[in-house]
Amino acid sequence: MKIARNLKAISKLLLILLLLLAMIIGSIFSYLLLAGYYLNLDIKVPENTTLSIVDIDLSMQNAETFNITILNPTYSPTEAKITEISVATEDEIHTVMNVKPELPYELDKGQEETFVCDWNWGDYAGETLKVIIVAEDGSGAVYEIETASVGLEISSAFFATSDTQHFNVTVKNPAASASDLHVTKITVTMENGTEANIREATPSIPRTLLIDTSTTFVCSWNWTDYRGMNATINVYTSQGYLFHRTETTPKPAQLSITDVTFDSSALSSFSITVKNSENSIVAANLTTVEIRFADYTTEEVSVESPPGLPYTLQIGDTVTLKCLWNWSGHRGETVGIYVKTPEGYLGYQQKTLP
Repeated sequence: MKIARNLKAISKLLLILLLLLAMIIGSIFSYLLLAGYYLNLDIKVPENTTLSIVDIDLSMQNAETFNITILNPTYSPTEAKITEISVATEDEIHTVMNVKPELPYELDKGQEETFVCDWNWGDYAGETLKVIIVAEDGSGAVYEIETASVGLEISSAFFATSDTQHFNVTVKNPAASASDLHVTKITVTMENGTEANIREATPSIPRTLLIDTSTTFVCSWNWTDYRGMNATINVYTSQGYLFHRTETTPKPAQLSITDVTFDSSALSSFSITVKNSENSIVAANLTTVEIRFADYTTEEVSVESPPGLPYTLQIGDTVTLKCLWNWSGHRGETVGIYVKTPEGYLGYQQKTLP
């Protein structure tokens, strides 16, 4: 009986040993299968330091900066030296020059740090940005982020010929905008480089524009000396956004064709009355009368003397010109009639021939 008991105990021990051996062999086999799977995927444990971008914070209330949190993982072999932070937009790569803490910066293994980057991303609202981290002797990181749709619309800018001391600009915060915006400044940049800061406006500045609202500002500025130039209106907000619109100011001479007469009893001529506005600041040298047809072809016509062309039209004056043109083959057509000067001043009226 004692021998039987001993044999039974040995059998149990052997069974346990066999089970342990099977588990060990199974573990090794599983490891080899898993290792082979990762090798097939070309997955390797990094040999150099590899950084990770944990988060990027773009505050809609401050488009002049952004925060970026960077991690040097615990499995990194060494500390990491961050040398550069840049932002890739659709057109170019922008290096962030002012970073706090300052670069280069050493990040220990397992350390996480948040950097404040002074770079205005407001001009790229609604776009996708790629933030790039460059590290010395290691792998940096790239993080893609879509900025919020925040942006004013300068829906119109108007310079009235009768008032060279003011201009109007209408600004709208669209319904699709993600935030209210606080307008703090309006400036004008002329094509010759002159820049004016608008100090008086109605309603007054600063002014908050709620989402899906608009405001027309009447801006006080003497633009008499800048007639006929391209003017870029710049609207600034406290959040760091900047918006532009370019318009051309009225030319020094404001011409108009006040009357056009086609007489069915005289099919070889017609007459036009031209005025140089009292708001003009120069006389106009009339040199050309031109007909433009529906197919956009043009024909220059001669003018009977007196007064004939060229003709100098003084400020506030009018003149009637008899234009020699046989229009019998164009009856019922709608044409455009232009009077021109060498400086590019134009008068225009559209007319349907009887």
